[in-house]
Amino acid sequence: MPGINQPGPSAGSGTAPMSGVSIMQSKWQVEDAAPEHVPKILALFKEVFGQEMSEAHWDWKYGNGRGAGVIVHEDGDLIAYFGGMERRILFNGTPATAFQCGDSMVARKHRGTLSKKGPFFLSVASFLDRYLGHGRPYLISYGFPNERAMCLAERLGMYTQIGNLFEIYWAAEPSPQFHAVPFDFDDRAHRKALDELWHSMAEQFSGRAIGVRDLEYLSYRYRDHPSHAYLIHLVSDRSAKRVIGIVIARKTENRLILVDFLGRQQEFRDLVRYAKRLASEQDCPEMFGWMTDLDCHLISGTGENREKLPLRLPLGVYREGLDPEEIRDRWFFMCGDSDFM
Repeated sequence: MPGINQPGPSAGSGTAPMSGVSIMQSKWQVEDAAPEHVPKILALFKEVFGQEMSEAHWDWKYGNGRGAGVIVHEDGDLIAYFGGMERRILFNGTPATAFQCGDSMVARKHRGTLSKKGPFFLSVASFLDRYLGHGRPYLISYGFPNERAMCLAERLGMYTQIGNLFEIYWAAEPSPQFHAVPFDFDDRAHRKALDELWHSMAEQFSGRAIGVRDLEYLSYRYRDHPSHAYLIHLVSDRSAKRVIGIVIARKTENRLILVDFLGRQQEFRDLVRYAKRLASEQDCPEMFGWMTDLDCHLISGTGENREKLPLRLPLGVYREGLDPEEIRDRWFFMCGDSDFM
């Protein structure tokens, strides 16, 4: 059975035991998630979300030291789980390892307990206390909570908002101005193009926080995903002489998701236009994507329709760590920066 591994040396300076008066006085017990807990965590996932997570999907997320989590239990019954995954990033142009807060779940019969003695607080606070902040494995965290979870975490003093992310919709639209081929991970020319595109993109975001989008990441995140099939296209101009970028998309029943792309900022509009063409080719009338508030101007004029209310981006502040002002409005995010799109 796949399990959870502790962060490796690359994650930071070490780990510290979980602490906190409210945690120790609770009637529930809190501990690090271990391989023997995985069956119960997967059962809780099904109860909470109404769908199954396969062992392969769990291992893709948490195996080989990629993730960590904590459980809350009582008399052998799993009450809550909170965990997430490592992500290599560039922060102000410097390589760092951030932590994406991903899975948060509480058994239905305990969801009404929303105080600082409840299982939601205990799972999140224990995790933040264990893994995030000065002297912990990770200094930078991020996540994509729904509004209810974000408001609750803010009220309990665990999260603060550091940015906005908008849902954007486009109508599919044919276009003859591009040449595109499926990206071949084994083709030397394709790999070289990816390296050059990522190098240019990283330079343009050197004063920001951005997840690494190199060959290793694209292989793991998209090619090797156990549940989703992605369309990964190397896009050039109509003559096929100039590479514009790489577009990653995923088809759902009646919508194409613009998951991610690599390219120079001045090419973002063309990458969106190609993705709209791809939506048309896939018989999807509509395309959907995410873009951080600060970067929406880079895709303006593409027929975009932006939702009025943004998704709010959090930073874990339960323990002393990174000053929120150092990373406020600094992230670049798209759908693929989540683990579920």
